[in-house]
Amino acid sequence: MSTMIILTDSQVVELNNRIGQIQRLIESAQIIKAGGSPQPAAITEATPKTVKATVTRRRRRASLNEAKVVEIKQRLAAGNESAAKIAKSFGVHVSTVNNIKYGKNWAHIKVAAQPL
Repeated sequence: MSTMIILTDSQVVELNNRIGQIQRLIESAQIIKAGGSPQPAAITEATPKTVKATVTRRRRRASLNEAKVVEIKQRLAAGNESAAKIAKSFGVHVSTVNNIKYGKNWAHIKVAAQPL
């Protein structure tokens, strides 16, 4: 059983405007990825070239390298400084230093224990 709804001209115009707004929202939601930058709607999964380019960009803007991480680990092992002080001296967030300290980041870098 179908139901008939009678609308005035102004109600039809308002309904069409709202439908247009919803369609634009749906279209924009399809082309905005989680990071907030637009990408074509046709791309559904990353190709190897795209993944490689993303990794390269991350490496370029990285604040730390292996030599700096070794120094951070040595300073943490010495126990003379807080993670916050070390983070400030390297220009990174304290959580970055703590992640290094607890092996969440840069776990493959090993530092020999300092003799007393």
